[in-house]
Amino acid sequence: MEVPTDSSSSSFGVHLQNWLTDKRVRDQFLIHRFGELEVYWNIGTGQLKPELFDYRMVYPESVMWSPSGTYLATTFKKGSIIWGGTTFFSPLMFYDHKMVKLIDISPGEKYLVSYSKYEINGAVLKIFDIETGEVKMVIDRSNFEHAIGGIEAISQVSWPVFRWSGRNDDRYFARIGKNAIYIYETKTFGLIDNEPLKAENVMDFCWSPTDPIITLFVPTDDDEVQPAMVSLIQVPSKEELRRKNLDGVRDCKMFWQSNGEYLAVMFNQFNETRSTTYQRFVIFGIKDPGIPIEDFELENNNDMIIAFAWEPKGQRFAVIHALGERRNVSFYSVLKAHNRLQFSKLVTLEVEQAGSLHWSPVGRFIVVAAMKGCGGNLIFYDAAALGTLATEHFAAANIEWSPTGGYVAAISDEMDVGRVMIWSFFGVLLCQIPRRKLKQFCWRPRSSSSFSMDEMQDVLEAVNNLVGGLANLNNEDEDVFTLSMEQCQTWEAPEGWDRCWTEISRMMNKNRNAAVGELETKEVSQVTLDG
Repeated sequence: MEVPTDSSSSSFGVHLQNWLTDKRVRDQFLIHRFGELEVYWNIGTGQLKPELFDYRMVYPESVMWSPSGTYLATTFKKGSIIWGGTTFFSPLMFYDHKMVKLIDISPGEKYLVSYSKYEINGAVLKIFDIETGEVKMVIDRSNFEHAIGGIEAISQVSWPVFRWSGRNDDRYFARIGKNAIYIYETKTFGLIDNEPLKAENVMDFCWSPTDPIITLFVPTDDDEVQPAMVSLIQVPSKEELRRKNLDGVRDCKMFWQSNGEYLAVMFNQFNETRSTTYQRFVIFGIKDPGIPIEDFELENNNDMIIAFAWEPKGQRFAVIHALGERRNVSFYSVLKAHNRLQFSKLVTLEVEQAGSLHWSPVGRFIVVAAMKGCGGNLIFYDAAALGTLATEHFAAANIEWSPTGGYVAAISDEMDVGRVMIWSFFGVLLCQIPRRKLKQFCWRPRSSSSFSMDEMQDVLEAVNNLVGGLANLNNEDEDVFTLSMEQCQTWEAPEGWDRCWTEISRMMNKNRNAAVGELETKEVSQVTLDG
């Protein structure tokens, strides 16, 4: 395989997002197994089985999509390569960094960050301009420990070292250091105001997913004289927007809602007698006047919180909590009144096992999972109708929703033969993909909009109205299409399936038209700039 080794041998003169205009409005997914990369079109309108888009016999160390799916990035011993194209993938650019082990791509896909711990007396961290291949920033071995604040050993680096602001303009990025947060801007790749944001004993930080706001956490000191602190910092002014002190707290987890409207902070706190600890939350209303902060606790303080997840683009959140052998999943909604946040419990489910929560990117629909080693149950749930759509048994090691929210993939990682199972969002098993030496499965991200909740409701109604409908469809392996590289078996659609796909086609074409419009706008803008 020939790849470009410098910027002069690469050209991006292709429509890298042309796949978004697919007439069947299909998602794509990648299967990575030892020595092979397979990219498929997913099931779509009039297409009842995945279709091969590209196949490569290569041996990358790692593979990842860029955040909007424009590029496929691979790492090799000599450096990293990004791939892209209209009808197949071609190597577009090579980024020279010997023995690279980890890479990251900025949200706006302008920069690639690579890490190598083996380059003797060389660059441990590099930031490249994706389109030109130019090195914009370098941190060598002598400065690397300082770059990560000495918090992690080099052999166990906390990745990504640089964290990007949530907006797609790629304007700011930051890293944690000793007693400080180092915030950079990409105009000069220097520190804002030429100095770090000082924060004594800072332990962690994260960006808002939508705004240039940093949340940092400082734990209480050893003597518990100084309380712990959660602080919201505006960038680039470094103005503190809001602060919450927490007595006796040594660690926490921070959860942003996808629209940046809410921030939940979970922590352990002693009871009044300091005989035991219990878990609780504080929740910030980020976009409300004055940024109100409210406490949130479960009804039973003795319950252990196993998982928490915000509904994307919504006002709901889900919590898995347990006491002894009991497992519950509770759903809550955030209400606003007089500039205060209130939390209304919608329902509590009793389940045999549950360990993780997987919301659809559209919201409303969620898979409650007991992963491999914990029971292997998958519950497809509608958080709006407060009803279970389906329950399946599969020992998954990972679960991924398609970017449009129409499909769910569950991946097993057995040593001999791995397996990918693809369900509809309402819990009908559509396809299984067995692969020997399966290393990775991932959907290709999208920059355009996902389906709306109203559109998903239309599909559910179409499914519920099917004559001899899908409710009675047996979700056994012999009833679904098995995708094999050696032989493709025929799968007969159940009665009424065409009508279901007619409704799905209607809403998918709405998204396709939006994607085409976005591309045409970009092309007009580019012509204007070039002219």
